[in-house]
Amino acid sequence: MDKQSAYQIIRLFIDGLIERRHVLSVARWIANGEDDESKEATFKSVWEEPVAEDDAKLSQALEQFRANRDAYEDALKTKKLRLRVMKYAALFILPLALGASVWFLASSYYARSSEMVQCYVANGTTESLLLSDGTKVRLNAGSTIFYPKSFNSYASKREVYLEGEAHFDVSKDTGHPFVVHAGNLSIKVFGTHFNVKAYPNDEMITTTLEEGRVKVMGMSRSAVLEPNEQLLYNRFSGTMRKLSVDSEKYKVWMNGGLNFEQQPLRSILTELGRRYNVTFNVAPSVDMRRAYTMNFKNDESIDDIMTVLMKISGNLVFYHNQQSITLSTKKGGRR
Repeated sequence: MDKQSAYQIIRLFIDGLIERRHVLSVARWIANGEDDESKEATFKSVWEEPVAEDDAKLSQALEQFRANRDAYEDALKTKKLRLRVMKYAALFILPLALGASVWFLASSYYARSSEMVQCYVANGTTESLLLSDGTKVRLNAGSTIFYPKSFNSYASKREVYLEGEAHFDVSKDTGHPFVVHAGNLSIKVFGTHFNVKAYPNDEMITTTLEEGRVKVMGMSRSAVLEPNEQLLYNRFSGTMRKLSVDSEKYKVWMNGGLNFEQQPLRSILTELGRRYNVTFNVAPSVDMRRAYTMNFKNDESIDDIMTVLMKISGNLVFYHNQQSITLSTKKGGRR
């Protein structure tokens, strides 16, 4: 086979454009010992090509998915590099060992060619998803998840990307672990129930386990969670802190409830803004660092919640005008 023909076939294979019925045949050709010189020249040529502007839907979607995460620029660069390496992974290996197995080549093709889906949930709403493997996902307000339209048996693991809050009821598959990527944290499970809270502007990523066992992996350390344990991961310092909790409290949002455990007012208002789709105008005199503990059922209105908050604070007042709430201190009240 001439170099031009070899280039065209390998180029289509790498780009995921080979018809599925021909994938195994092409994989066999790449893995056999014929035309090695043409193949090696093609691998080298493709590797040296610049990555196309819309190299794959995955790259573009992940770019949008993390567009508002300026604080994590270094992590984003790492993700971009990983995308390129994932797409051209065979180019590192195959020129060195063209005798690679047909299974390896076919599986890498199917893993690369999986169509990805992005789901965004607006403020004021929640949404339920059923993934192709039977995993159930409930997304909280203001959250985004990025997942394969169909998990395939050739991939070594089932991976999704989360920004926001979600509850996962993972379908058990010991041969294919389920991995949730949230910021620079990854949560690895085989089949279990857990909640992840990872909004981009939150300092902490919170993982709470209800049932089963999960491994949480940061940039430089990891931890294993048992039921009714929670891991707080600091995005900026990379530190981890494990707590014993009542996991039921951390999924009340699924039924419209709210749970605040010694949370600063700033984060409480952020969560209320997402839940009720309102904006807050806060006077400079209000202490946004003061922590509160409050629990609400699903039938509470935003005015009911604000009234309780005012009583607990002792020095705050609020004014609700359509989708905007103004918060200030009482005249003569302490800050």
